[in-house]
Amino acid sequence: MPHIQLIRRDGNVINLDAESVAFGFQRFIASQPLPVLAVRTAVDLNQTKITINVDGVLTDDDDSTPALGASWTLDLSMGVSQSSPSSSFFGQFATLAALKTELHQVNLTFQTAGQVSAGLGEDVKIKLFNGTAPSNTVATNSQININISSAADTDAISDAINTALSSANIKINTATTAFTTAMTVSRTTGQQATISSDLQGSTQTVERITFTNTTLGSTGNAKVRRSKTVGRWSKQFFVTNVVGGSAAIKMTKGDKLQDIINSVTNPSAGGALISPQTLAGSLIDLPDSISSFDASKFLNIESTKAVGKYIVGIRIPYESLMSASSGTPELRQFLIPAGPGTDFSAESNTASFDPVDEVNGVKSRPNPFLRQGVAIPAVVTRFDPSYEAGDSVWRYSIILEPVEVLVGI
Repeated sequence: MPHIQLIRRDGNVINLDAESVAFGFQRFIASQPLPVLAVRTAVDLNQTKITINVDGVLTDDDDSTPALGASWTLDLSMGVSQSSPSSSFFGQFATLAALKTELHQVNLTFQTAGQVSAGLGEDVKIKLFNGTAPSNTVATNSQININISSAADTDAISDAINTALSSANIKINTATTAFTTAMTVSRTTGQQATISSDLQGSTQTVERITFTNTTLGSTGNAKVRRSKTVGRWSKQFFVTNVVGGSAAIKMTKGDKLQDIINSVTNPSAGGALISPQTLAGSLIDLPDSISSFDASKFLNIESTKAVGKYIVGIRIPYESLMSASSGTPELRQFLIPAGPGTDFSAESNTASFDPVDEVNGVKSRPNPFLRQGVAIPAVVTRFDPSYEAGDSVWRYSIILEPVEVLVGI
């Protein structure tokens, strides 16, 4: 029987055995017969309602899903100020000097997975200085001080942060540990890099910095506290919490039933999930810097259990020869094209089953609402489990409705 996956918002999956999978496609066409001419006309506005029905048996897992390290991100390209709203961080300021003045003594405080596990109140504070920075503190409350005064743009601020972290030490369970041993640091193009580059007059390529725990598991999921030593940090750049960590998961059939009940009866949609690439389809080739919108990150609720357990998609496998790189069938997942002109033919569906993003050896599953081609983004509308005493198994019937834009509380 097909081995499908329900995908949660926190990146975890629930593996299910399906006895039957049924797709329902209802295309809405406004048709009208014309008098006298005996012909029928129709208006097709490209509207299709889709449902997915899955029936199967809940079984115990044979293998575990891989563990993932929790991570957090700061993005110097994005502004999140309420007092001076702007799509870019740089756009909130008249000059670079004003930006650096605002960042003087800004603090970002967080815990690594090892510090959380130790339970000694240890944490790490990244502190920015628009001028000479004092020596770092390696203690229960470690502090990494960074001088950004000579930075010529936001990429240079990213460079200063990266350089400081590469040689910094912190305390984990009372032991002095290199920061890069506890967390890997990777840098990519910021979400609003196009606008940020235009405003600064030079191309910005490393404004987004991601910190990922090398210790795998959900222990690393934690808050990132933002503050300013003197005054209020009123014009902020984008900062997330530490999220996405998960242990290697191996479930019994009872575990799966409890998790699905938990995920469909009282989850939180977390605001909104919107992907401009999906809305534009293939008509406009949007750059990666124009990124998807996840409201939970702006609301700082992405690490809450109610948001993390929300089911955001389903992955249904099939074997393909059309997209195989060799002469033997390769495993793919069914996809539903969305957005004007989008095409997912059998030949163009080339993503491997259960694809993952990998940064410095750490893997994470992409959210199907925010990236096409990895699964079917969908929400659960009905779940009916039942126990078969004669077979000593739980059977289930689940109905999902594929959608590409999610808005909810």
